[in-house]
Amino acid sequence: MANYLIAVDMEGVHGVVGEAYKGLLSELAEYKKAVVSATGEVNAAARALFDSGAENVYLWDNHGGKDNLYMELIDSRVKKVDPPKEMITRLDFLKDINVKGIIFIGYHSREGSINGVLAHTYSSVNIQYVKINGKPVGEIDVDSTIASFFGVPALFVASDDVCVNQAKEYDGRIETVITKIGTGRNSAIFRPTEVVLSEIYDGVKKAAKFDYKPVKHEFPMEIEVRHTRVESAAWILEEKKKELGDRIAFGDDAHILKATVNDLHEFRLVV
Repeated sequence: MANYLIAVDMEGVHGVVGEAYKGLLSELAEYKKAVVSATGEVNAAARALFDSGAENVYLWDNHGGKDNLYMELIDSRVKKVDPPKEMITRLDFLKDINVKGIIFIGYHSREGSINGVLAHTYSSVNIQYVKINGKPVGEIDVDSTIASFFGVPALFVASDDVCVNQAKEYDGRIETVITKIGTGRNSAIFRPTEVVLSEIYDGVKKAAKFDYKPVKHEFPMEIEVRHTRVESAAWILEEKKKELGDRIAFGDDAHILKATVNDLHEFRLVV
């Protein structure tokens, strides 16, 4: 028997495109639809894991304020983890739970992705891109990279087609389900709810059979972040220099920060 983590964001779930300039703010009707959709997708994934013999299924709701799902409707066997939101401690709880892999529900494509529904990388207002060793990455890449240092692989992703393709670029072994076809930042062709939930159940059951090591990452790593405002980049540069010294500096212009990081703490300090 094995343990698994379901990591949940909201933008990638079925039936949701958000609103221009507002994304999925909690007061929007689109947000309320996302909560319903995410709750259903989590339950489909959890049922598949338990039907596959999982001993424990942990739930990490990491969208915004961390309390988005209708927990009273979530499978009662699921155990919610409630870690600090700050990036500097992101996924540290993996030290305390022994999981075989991560199931990503509702994550989204990286900032700037063509036809990526609600695409962003942590902040569509503040960050224009993140690169690791020269490769553009999104939140799935970052969380999977952090998890890899705890020996935990990414097993499954359910999201729009753009995000799914990016997840496959990170690790072609990942089982995936397309929840919707992106036709713009706030537009998509929706797949039928019953089809999406059925495919998530079947896909997670397949993923539960996987037994492979996470993608291998090694330090030092080169991190590059392009900030929207030069003022933000300058302030962050001065703050991070306190720990990184000359290993962090401006890149090709004053929007870009480049850093060489030597361990997981420094990685999370910069990303």
